[in-house]
Amino acid sequence: MNMSDRTAQPLRERFISAMSQSASTVNVITTDGAAGRAGITVSAMSSVSADTPRPTLLACVHHMSVAASAIIANGVFCVNVLRNDQAYISDAFAGRSKDELGDKFDCAGWTTLSTGAPRVVDPLVTFDCRVVSSEKVGTHHVFIGEVEDLFIGERGSPLLYSNRTYGAAATLTPDPELPEMAHTRIRKFNTKETYPEQKLDNDLCQAVVARGRTVFLRGQIAQDLETRESVHIGDPGAQAAKAMANIKMLMEEAGGGMEHICRVVVYLTDIRHREAVYREMGKWLKGVYPVSTGLVVSALARPEWLVEIEATAVIPDEDGEK
Repeated sequence: MNMSDRTAQPLRERFISAMSQSASTVNVITTDGAAGRAGITVSAMSSVSADTPRPTLLACVHHMSVAASAIIANGVFCVNVLRNDQAYISDAFAGRSKDELGDKFDCAGWTTLSTGAPRVVDPLVTFDCRVVSSEKVGTHHVFIGEVEDLFIGERGSPLLYSNRTYGAAATLTPDPELPEMAHTRIRKFNTKETYPEQKLDNDLCQAVVARGRTVFLRGQIAQDLETRESVHIGDPGAQAAKAMANIKMLMEEAGGGMEHICRVVVYLTDIRHREAVYREMGKWLKGVYPVSTGLVVSALARPEWLVEIEATAVIPDEDGEK
């Protein structure tokens, strides 16, 4: 869709399309009291302030839902923030399980906090609220709730909703088991995305910007560097592991580490060895993101060698410039 097509769309449709790209937690809003028990799945829930006499939050509920009128009459509601393994609760309160459930509350176990509004027994978190204000804006009631009590679960991460489907949060903090990133890696990717039909897990990139002492490694094969004996005859995966172990040893002898590798070239004698070789190589270069080139050749220097891996590394300058 080009720019003119987009601007020709009514603003309402463009707004809905744009909002669908944002991510939000999935919440089941429940209430109970004189007007009866009710509940509905919503994504429009947010903190308002922690510095009011009691903390406040808001939730938006469609005016046509039974839950909206019940919340107004009961004056209380409970926000149940669901874990990422509780999509079935969301589906029940969104009306997607009508044929399976006589009562949507049958989908989970329930208890209560101070207001009496139903709380899921094992949610991610819940906020038990008393309504302090309600305003109808367009098709939705915007409820401001004063938090009287809350519950924090012992485990889990939030169920998210984005692009009209469920999702889960993924941590972006560095894995302590992975090497510290050296050099600038441009357009990083993983082979899980580029080759989904293959069982690969290689962290690669399209370009590396490096400054320091360059280390050129001879192509490594399944050979003991001390005895020069060929090992793992006939096993491409094991040969790749030995080649990578040699590369690691040589990098350490050069005063660097695997995190300094910028480029690898893989030579295979048979394309059918690719998955086994790349799976093994991916373990050794997890979190490194080198640029990579793969070639299929008719033969290597010895007939028993099935794979050869060549690496180029740059050890950063001692002044810390990368």
